[in-house]
Amino acid sequence: MGVHGWTKAMKWILIFFNALILCAGAIAIGLGAWGLASQYGAEKIKELTGSELYRGSAIAIIVGGSIMVFISFLGFVGALFENRLLLGLYFIITILLLILFVVSAAVAFTYRDSLKDQIMKQMNDTLMYQYGNNGDLTNVWDNMQQDLQCCGVYGRTPNSSQSWYMWQQSTWFNTQNSTAPKMLVPVSCCNTNYANLSTCVYANTDAKKPVQTNYTQVTSEGNDVYYKGCFDRLTDEVREHILAIGGISIAIIATLFFSILFSICVWSQIRSHKMVV
Repeated sequence: MGVHGWTKAMKWILIFFNALILCAGAIAIGLGAWGLASQYGAEKIKELTGSELYRGSAIAIIVGGSIMVFISFLGFVGALFENRLLLGLYFIITILLLILFVVSAAVAFTYRDSLKDQIMKQMNDTLMYQYGNNGDLTNVWDNMQQDLQCCGVYGRTPNSSQSWYMWQQSTWFNTQNSTAPKMLVPVSCCNTNYANLSTCVYANTDAKKPVQTNYTQVTSEGNDVYYKGCFDRLTDEVREHILAIGGISIAIIATLFFSILFSICVWSQIRSHKMVV
């Protein structure tokens, strides 16, 4: 004897929600893969900062998405064939996954400022002490500064002490040949549309524009050197996708929540009708 009336409707609603979970799981896998493989995703951040945290987070998203795909099939089969054992297993795994998502989101939100500070510190350390000595890391910095049109770590104004001026405090700057004029910034900080890249790395003839040996005298933008910090540019890249990521996360949590409710209802009705598993 099968479930009837509104109970049967709940069964098909649960199947529908599992189709949504399947889609959400696929999206989560895609987001995790994008986080790993995008131009300045977790792999590049790892090279830049030496930290496995961001790569681990992307892998965790992929694993979570894979689990969602698995439980969607579990819930679909359990509801379709009115199998209490599968529905019970589905309920347990789904509620654990929901708790994990909520806790992870809460932790990420609570410690977001600490994570930002950690990224900035690690970027600062690699720029100050490893650029020019570590070939792979030097290439990452050069490519990032050119691709994102940035220079240094952070700062959105031409006279920021932590963007282009940081290079004058670095090991790269201090180890240059003292018998020749020192480059104030790497060539990768230069605007590629600028006519003469060989001169943009030295002090600007206009004392009010970067780069200069004294950042406090700079009051206006220059066309030859990028002045915004790379951390700020990376932040801008994330902000472009934050609404989509936030919306998807909320949709996933809501879908899991309602799936749990409907699985309880269907499981209870199957039991009340004395269905044999």
